Amino acid sequence: MEYIEGQSLQELGFRKVADFDQTFYKPAKLTKRLYDQLSDVYIQLRQLEFPSIGALGVRNPDGSPLHTRNPDEIEVLHRPLSVEVALQQYEGLDPGAKLPPKKTFSTAREFVEFLLWLSDNELEKSPDPCMDKRGGRDILYARYYFRRFILDNWIDSSSNTGPFVLMHGDILQHTNNLLFDKNVQLVGVLDWEFSYVMPAQFVVPPLWLNGSKLEYLVHYPKWHSQEVKPLIASVKDREASLRILPCLSQEWVKMELKMPFQTGIAVALLNPDTIHDIFWCYLFYHNTQLKYPEGDYELFYTENIRPLLERFMQESPERQSFLQRKQAEQLQFFKDEKRYFKLERERRLIEE
Repeated sequence: MEYIEGQSLQELGFRKVADFDQTFYKPAKLTKRLYDQLSDVYIQLRQLEFPSIGALGVRNPDGSPLHTRNPDEIEVLHRPLSVEVALQQYEGLDPGAKLPPKKTFSTAREFVEFLLWLSDNELEKSPDPCMDKRGGRDILYARYYFRRFILDNWIDSSSNTGPFVLMHGDILQHTNNLLFDKNVQLVGVLDWEFSYVMPAQFVVPPLWLNGSKLEYLVHYPKWHSQEVKPLIASVKDREASLRILPCLSQEWVKMELKMPFQTGIAVALLNPDTIHDIFWCYLFYHNTQLKYPEGDYELFYTENIRPLLERFMQESPERQSFLQRKQAEQLQFFKDEKRYFKLERERRLIEE
C-alpha cells in the first residue's frame, strides 16, 4: 500500500465552479480533460476480458502482492464480492448461502439471476423494509416488474457467455475513489477491494457525470444522457489514438440508442435499495403510455397507480400474506427500536 497525494472531484468543485460548466452540451475545458482521463480508465478495464464472472486471484498464493505476480497467473477464482454482498453479510442476512467463497459464474444470466436473488434476500430478511400498506405494495410491484423487465428485455442474450470484463466496484456511483491534482490530472484510483469481473453490459457511464444524485436523475434521465454524449466522444477519440477496436464506444452508442439511462438499470441491479426509485420514477413510465405528472401526484396515483396495485395484490394470496408478515415484522422492529434507543414514542406504520 502506498500514499497518494490528491483531491476528490468534490474538493475541486466539480459541477460547482464555472470551469466545470458546459454550454449547449459542449464540455468545458476541465470537464473535457476529466472525460478524456475517465475514458482511459474505462478503456483499459474494458480490454481486460476473462472467461467467467468473479473476483481475481492466483491458485498458489504466497503472500506477495497480486500486482507483482506474473499476469498469466491471475484468473477468476473467487466469488464477486460486491459492496451489497458485504453489507448484507454485515447485517446478518447470509448472502453466502447463495454465494460461497469460491463461487463464480459462467453466464451473464446466471449472474443477473443471483443479483435478483440478492434483492429478494434483502427484502425477505430485513427487519426494517419500510413495508407500510401503500409502500409495501409499491415495493412488491416494483420488484416483480423490475425482475420481469431485466430477464425478458434487458439481458443481452448475444453476450450471455461474454465478454466478461474487470470493473472497479465503486466508481459507478461515487467519485471519492478518483484522486486528482489541482490541475484535474488523475493521479490514482483507490479502493479496489470490491473490484471483480462482470458482464460487459454492466460497464456503463458513471452515475455522477452531471453532479446530480440518483433521486434527481430518475426524474430527469436526459440530464445524464446529455453528459454521456461528450463522454462517448472522448472514448472514440482515445480508441482512435490508441489504434484499438472501438468496442467500448460502440457498446455505449448502442446502449443509448436502445434505452437511455442504462446506468440507472445497472445501479439498481447492483444496489437493491434503489430498485423502487428506478422503477417508479423511470422504468414504469418508460414501459407504459403514462407520463409522470407535473401537477397533483396524489390524484394521478389514485386514478392510475392504486388500481394497478390493488389488482396486483388480489392476483396472489402469497403476496398478501407476505405483506402482512413484513408489516408485523416492521411493527416489532419499531418496538425494539423504541426500547433500544429509549425513545419517547414508537414509530408507526403509515396508513394509506
